[in-house]
Amino acid sequence: MWMSKSQFEYWKHTHLTVDVVKGRGAGFSLEAPEGVRFLIRSRIFTDEEYAAAQP
Repeated sequence: MWMSKSQFEYWKHTHLTVDVVKGRGAGFSLEAPEGVRFLIRSRIFTDEEYAAAQP
């Protein structure tokens, strides 16, 4: 998975999980021919998690 620097700045406080599950997707290369779709879940980092992720 790739995201731009501006996207990262927006999402840097968030834990993103990208799963592949059975179902009909929106036409991305993996989704269309294989009968699977991407499912993205997100949650805000706790203060401790965010602190631990800092350089």
